[in-house]
Amino acid sequence: MPTLTAGSQDVIAYDEYGAGPLVLLLHGSPGTSKAWSKVAERLADRFRVIAPNLPGYGETSAAPAGAPPDNAYAARQVETLLAEVGTPRVLAGHSYGGVIALRVALGGAVAPRALALFEPVAVPLLEALGEAESFAASKAVFDRYIAAFERGEGGAVRSMVDYWFGAGAYERMAPPMKEFLIAHTAHNVHDVRATFRERYTTEALRRLPMPVLVVCGTRGPEAMARICRGIASHAAQGSLVTLEKATHALTATHVDAVADMIAALAERAGP
Repeated sequence: MPTLTAGSQDVIAYDEYGAGPLVLLLHGSPGTSKAWSKVAERLADRFRVIAPNLPGYGETSAAPAGAPPDNAYAARQVETLLAEVGTPRVLAGHSYGGVIALRVALGGAVAPRALALFEPVAVPLLEALGEAESFAASKAVFDRYIAAFERGEGGAVRSMVDYWFGAGAYERMAPPMKEFLIAHTAHNVHDVRATFRERYTTEALRRLPMPVLVVCGTRGPEAMARICRGIASHAAQGSLVTLEKATHALTATHVDAVADMIAALAERAGP
């Protein structure tokens, strides 16, 4: 796995596939770059695809002790990687990766030619959209999750998984996946807390200068549908695609559709 040293000692590890115009893929939380492997393989005949591990996952360094408990470090690491590999045709993110991709795009230090967000868990956006009741209900779920983790409940991550992926999703998972989720619950709690510190405005979304594709499944919580509609309707070049019978796992269950959408967006954003 290639690595890039950022600063004096931080490491960014990533997977790389294919050759051609650049596409960057950001995974969800908890997770690793391997979550994108099937999509990346599907794109590799036309594009150079880079899928980094976000901070704390794989061989990528976690945020240093004492760093602010927000997503600034993760966004800076993505910006550092892009400064090395170049401007992507498409910056794509799934779930928490969508939150980081959106933060990078809104920050303006890097200007991807297009942005693709697959069910971004940007829950605080609901406040900016005037969806106070939906925001409060979603926040309550994650407040309970974090409280359960802090009490030492080993299976606390179940509530997070079932909220995004549907009731019973955690129980249906294979034992190795459950073990991974439990082992990385602390990382996920950090990412959840950081995500709730994000602040969005509809004006900032309108200023995004690139095409913004937002993709949502039909089997997720209503809050996710509201988030996706909100981004797509306020971005100046926003568009919304709804995948029938898809859950939050859409990048794994609808590989061909996801790859085709990224490829089409990259072609439109070229050369």
